[in-house]
Amino acid sequence: MEQLTAGLVGALVATVVTLGVSFAQMRQAKTSQRVLAQQEITAKYDRMVDYRLLKPEVLTLAHHWTPGCFAAIYDQKSNADRGWAYYYGYIELAITYCNAVLHAKSKGLLDRDLYEMEHEPLIRLLLVEHYPILSSIVREDGFVTKYLVEHVAALRESGWDWSGEHDRYMDM
Repeated sequence: MEQLTAGLVGALVATVVTLGVSFAQMRQAKTSQRVLAQQEITAKYDRMVDYRLLKPEVLTLAHHWTPGCFAAIYDQKSNADRGWAYYYGYIELAITYCNAVLHAKSKGLLDRDLYEMEHEPLIRLLLVEHYPILSSIVREDGFVTKYLVEHVAALRESGWDWSGEHDRYMDM
């Protein structure tokens, strides 16, 4: 009987130790995922900023976008047309940054304060700055991933007036 009791106690101790080690490994894995997600977001943001520094005209072009500019992107018959292609490239980088942030948030890989104080305001700024093009592609039947579509929908449901914010931004 003593041997059985000792065997059960030993098995119980081994189980507790195994659970403790497994829990520690899970925490370490989650921490690693958070670090990797933040590094990915930072890299995407840095790439977006570098692009904007190389092509500062993208911010000016943001104010002059019309749906007809899509034709210029694909035709590129002039330097002005190529400018629209550069602008569209910047928009793709901005969307990629937004999606990386929103994906990390949805998976619990982003610190709440960091998201609310840094990333969320930046996403709204990008949406407002580039309203003319983004409003035409960030929609349920559009080609942008659902992360950004759902984020804009949630902002609107909370009372955010995307078009109005863009108008106020343009009046600054």
